[in-house]
Amino acid sequence: MSMAILNAIGKREGCLVEIFETTQYSSEFSNKHIRQSEIGAVRANKDDEVKDMFYVADPDQIIPDFIEHVNQFKPDLIMMSVQEDVYRIGLQLLDSIKHLNIPNILGGVLVMSDPALVIANPLVDQVCVYEGERVAVDIINCIKADETTKYVKGTWYSDRDGVHKNAPQPLTNIEEVIPDYTCFEVKRWNRPMGGRTFNAAVSMETYRGCPYNCTYCNSPNTRNIANVFEVGNFIRRKNASRVEQELLEFKELYNPDLIMIQDDSFLARPAKEVYEFCEMWGKYKIPFWMNTRIENCRPEYLAALKEAGIYRISLGIESGNAEYRENVLMRKVKNEKYAEFLGHINDSNIPYGLNVIVGMPFETRDMIMETAQMVRDARGYDGINISIFQPYRGTKLRQIAVDAGFMDPDHINGWDSGEIGGGFMDKWALTMPEPYLQQSDLNGIIKTFALYCFYDDEHWPRIRLAETDEQLRQEYMQDYTSKFFDQYQQGGADRIQKFCALHDHTSTYHWEVA
Repeated sequence: MSMAILNAIGKREGCLVEIFETTQYSSEFSNKHIRQSEIGAVRANKDDEVKDMFYVADPDQIIPDFIEHVNQFKPDLIMMSVQEDVYRIGLQLLDSIKHLNIPNILGGVLVMSDPALVIANPLVDQVCVYEGERVAVDIINCIKADETTKYVKGTWYSDRDGVHKNAPQPLTNIEEVIPDYTCFEVKRWNRPMGGRTFNAAVSMETYRGCPYNCTYCNSPNTRNIANVFEVGNFIRRKNASRVEQELLEFKELYNPDLIMIQDDSFLARPAKEVYEFCEMWGKYKIPFWMNTRIENCRPEYLAALKEAGIYRISLGIESGNAEYRENVLMRKVKNEKYAEFLGHINDSNIPYGLNVIVGMPFETRDMIMETAQMVRDARGYDGINISIFQPYRGTKLRQIAVDAGFMDPDHINGWDSGEIGGGFMDKWALTMPEPYLQQSDLNGIIKTFALYCFYDDEHWPRIRLAETDEQLRQEYMQDYTSKFFDQYQQGGADRIQKFCALHDHTSTYHWEVA
């Protein structure tokens, strides 16, 4: 979405804009989606469409392809959005063209979280330390006027005298620019979700920022930076009429069959705005997905969302241990409240998946089993996303791990791999003493977590044996699949599959279970 915003700004300012897309350079991406299609979690219209549906490219070709693209386009400026896991790959791309001396500016969540790390690299000319919309406009105008970009507000640059920090930019008006996704290939919009494959799943932002303080997330840090810069309240929302304007443009340009609402927590807004959105969206009833918090799913909201055309919801549990969740993760919701509101969600008949994190600082095996118990009690979910804790810069939970001596303070996620599509998201950065979780425990739990969530306690001793006994694990998985997977495939889009735990992975961030 950030690339689509920059594309729109570039076009508005009279620039030629091209994007070098990197997502397809991943063997992991290929394996995941093709494997999903083979087991039936993704449905193609025809059997021969499966591999064409999710286009992939040889990871070894990313640098040659990048060099060729740069040589053909001859850009005046390269803008790169960098997330921590792909930072090393981004530097490898810049290194491959450094002899061309093309100015570059890096932004994105890593730069916002640790601008000093990024600007210290000699391959990086300049960094955008916060939002990029106003910075992009100013830099484009500098290039048009043949002036230096060094002094653009909202950026840092370095020279022989050290790092120079320019004054911050005001916060952008998020209603000024409608993202322009025409810079992406059409296939980029194909997306598997909830047992279906959508041909045009387009992302939308209705809310920038998050009011919560979850320590595993970088949103609190992003919000707090606005206070440090004294540029205003980072949390901004679009009203229903503005969202409708974007939706109509998307309909005309892309004919979307799914809208991915990328807000951190969609229902963290006043009730009036929820109902206005639902009334507006109900005129079009384009299926949409959103992420929100369990305790915000009031029955009256769910009824309105269902009438508007919601397709499914993603909800975070993260940990089933109430004390850890409240005191370490800063999610101050009691287990009883989760149970109550999961009941409301089940009654709504809106499909949903649950997000779980394992391997967090000070976490024990028993605590993870509490998480499995909470997932099992939810019953109505049809997907579980299981993430190994990733200690991202800018998150408080990373600092907790560093302060406890559980990880190298200089660790950069994904750096050790250096591979493109190499599965570095499966790696675990922590080393904790007993009784906290050990690497050997984590490996086994990840493989069998679905089984712990599904089977009664009497099975748990044997499931623990299955953590290291591959044959026993396969026996359990076959039983699990035969009982519920076929039932899931036969269900309609508007259903809750009780006791069903099909793992509907929709991101390379999540470990493959099925």
